[in-house]
Amino acid sequence: MPTPNKVFALILQHPNEGGHPKNTGELLHRSLRNSELQVGESFTPASLGACLDNAVLLYPGETEEQLEKLTPPEQPSTLIILDATWRKSRKMLHLNPQLARLPRVSLTDPRTSTYRIRSAEHQHQLSTLEASCYALQQLEQNPDRYQPLLDAFAQYMDKLVTFDPNRR
Repeated sequence: MPTPNKVFALILQHPNEGGHPKNTGELLHRSLRNSELQVGESFTPASLGACLDNAVLLYPGETEEQLEKLTPPEQPSTLIILDATWRKSRKMLHLNPQLARLPRVSLTDPRTSTYRIRSAEHQHQLSTLEASCYALQQLEQNPDRYQPLLDAFAQYMDKLVTFDPNRR
């Protein structure tokens, strides 16, 4: 049963991510009641529509705000998430100036990822699903709502690593 999120989650997925069996953007979309998944590298303002109104981009930057500081009425109604590698996400921002102009938010409390089936340079680099759940927890000021989803994801990762002895 999908998690009933209050803040709308718009997941913009790079086409290279969609074919992976470990597609956490798709998994996130299927796990949230109030979300949309769009696949592409470039998006027209019409395709993003009203989602850009009162939206923030979950992406680090020079002018990012900390999520915990956003309270009503500053609290956004939409969280935009880029599901891509860091290199591809930078390209997506370059190709979509309407996204690059959005206020950026970042996680205030870095966590250790349970996403062990894909290598990361740093332990605090999270999967799309993990980063989005932590962001929604902070935006909605409800840490308990997304914990079952994060726990299920961790269990799923535990199961997947049993098939790959190099990841145990």
